[in-house]
Amino acid sequence: MEKVKGKKANIGHNKNLFYFLLALVLLRPSLNIIGQQEIQLHSSLPSFNINAVIGGLVFFIGLVFFIRNIKKIKSAPLFWPILIFIGFCFSSIFYSINNPESTREFIRIATIFLLYFLAYKLIQEERDWNLLLKFILISYVFPGIIAFGQFALGMGLPDEFGGFNRVYGTFTHPNPFAFYTFFILGIIIALILSKKKDDITQLDKKKLWVLISPIIFLLFATYTRSALACLIIFIFVLGVLKYRKFLFGSIIVFIVVYFLSNVFQQRLWELFTLDPYGSIVWRLRLWEQMMPISLWQPWFGYGIGTFDSLVEYYRGFQWGSLEAHNDYLKIFVENGIVGLLSYLSIIAGLMFYLFRIFKKSIEQEKTLALSILIISISLFIISFFDNILRTTALQWNFWILLGGWLKISSLK
Repeated sequence: MEKVKGKKANIGHNKNLFYFLLALVLLRPSLNIIGQQEIQLHSSLPSFNINAVIGGLVFFIGLVFFIRNIKKIKSAPLFWPILIFIGFCFSSIFYSINNPESTREFIRIATIFLLYFLAYKLIQEERDWNLLLKFILISYVFPGIIAFGQFALGMGLPDEFGGFNRVYGTFTHPNPFAFYTFFILGIIIALILSKKKDDITQLDKKKLWVLISPIIFLLFATYTRSALACLIIFIFVLGVLKYRKFLFGSIIVFIVVYFLSNVFQQRLWELFTLDPYGSIVWRLRLWEQMMPISLWQPWFGYGIGTFDSLVEYYRGFQWGSLEAHNDYLKIFVENGIVGLLSYLSIIAGLMFYLFRIFKKSIEQEKTLALSILIISISLFIISFFDNILRTTALQWNFWILLGGWLKISSLK
């Protein structure tokens, strides 16, 4: 009798945690920019922000859950690659050139993967997976409304050289908002293409189709070329492998947008002509200057979260942003060859599992499996050119989605 009561209590506890996970999925993208506002209760106390408080709370809950359920979580895909990478990140705190920043970055990175394990453990049935997908899609509503308001009122982020505004929704910059937009758009396209006529009502399908146009518009309104490159990779691979009409229609839309938008033409020509004052050349110069510095500490790096400190010390603020705009270079500088290889092992393992799920999927499930695989590939490719790993709201929901997808696929 006591065992039965214990089981029921455990199920109820897991359900509460699952609802907590859904709340995080729903709210984190909307709190992004508001949560970064610094708060200081007293002049003698250090300042803090809401995102840091939420991140610390989620880290603590995730860590306690991980320790209490480690025997069951050990069977989760990617357990050892993730544990090794997180272990290297943690150890780097002790030799870091900036210990407080390394501690903060370790908590942020560890929380992403703790949420992955949390999702893998808590998803128990198809209904849980469908609910998770719905909450991920709904999480875009408020950021999207704010972005439309910014576009309508001309309140986006002004471009320094182009003379136009870029929408950013509830995010701190157009780029992370654009990547989250691509993530949501990829899921919606996958759901539409993977549904048979007898699977959902015509009204449901119309709802999904209605969502596509404004989301594509917002993606273009960010004028983020790397996020558009993600979309192009996604559409091209999905179109070539399975949906030729979808590919053809997308090419027409792209051509129409190109000829109707002078700003879009300008952004693309800056990319192809390597404008010396453009962001592409700026990135290349930063990477060129940071590579020799990274080779001074090639094996274990300078400590997680120290890239910005190094750039500030060697280049200063006069050259613009301190961020790497290259996740792999950032990890190499901060954690050396050992840390980079451990991170690449996570990606390689994930690709293996996602490809295997795709090969084993049947009928309409194959489209969803292929789409999640391509979304992941696109984001990891663009990580060579932007700060994907620094986009916390995207990383939380992306890895929660992966945890749920790997779990529901294993149950099937």
